[in-house]
Amino acid sequence: MDNTNYIALSRQMALWKQMDIVSNNMANMNTAGYKQDDALFTSYLVQTPQASGIGKAPLYFTQDYGSIQDFSEGPMSKTGNTFDLAIQGDAFFCLDTQGGERYTRKGQFSLDSDGKLITNEGAVVLSENNTPIFIAPGETEITITESGDVITENGLVGRLKLASFEDNQKLLKVAGTMFENVPNNTMTIGSENIKVAQGVIEKSNVNAIEEMTKLIKIQRSYDYVQQMIDQEHDRISNTISTYAQLA
Repeated sequence: MDNTNYIALSRQMALWKQMDIVSNNMANMNTAGYKQDDALFTSYLVQTPQASGIGKAPLYFTQDYGSIQDFSEGPMSKTGNTFDLAIQGDAFFCLDTQGGERYTRKGQFSLDSDGKLITNEGAVVLSENNTPIFIAPGETEITITESGDVITENGLVGRLKLASFEDNQKLLKVAGTMFENVPNNTMTIGSENIKVAQGVIEKSNVNAIEEMTKLIKIQRSYDYVQQMIDQEHDRISNTISTYAQLA
């Protein structure tokens, strides 16, 4: 296989990765609190012996550089449900999971049989004291303030633990809407710029039209590269056949 095909295949592999990311974004466009991903690529330059001299250039391969997460705030949707919460500002709800503390913008919560505030997946929602938030049996007048205070008719239950990070891009996505922090990424609890809205959820920040447009462009690019590979294959085959006839 010559350099042309290697370069084309490197581009196809990058397009496959981008297609997976865009497809996953579209699959989660109705998932509350979901943050879309975008692919990052770069040119990988290879200096070859044939690249020196006038009018000659090195080879450029497409290299998958990873992905970047879009943490822009999604649109807010009013539900009226007591335990549907949304954060306005750069922060995350803190959860206690089997894998340790995790962070999410998906505020669709409920109470388990013990009265603990949990996610739909069963993770426990933490208070600023790193303890679960309990609602006692019979407590029905539940208010969650903009500062995250959980209050019932019997008084203050606790304050939601709301975490902000020095660099959101360092957060690792461990599930669809759940993130894990890494060492040396400073976490701050609470802020005057953060507000909690009750009876509201933050929808996905995926723009369906933009993602569909990306998908069409990716498919066209992939088909174009495949066409180039096929043409190069035919060119080489014809060249070999011609030399064989002359031999």
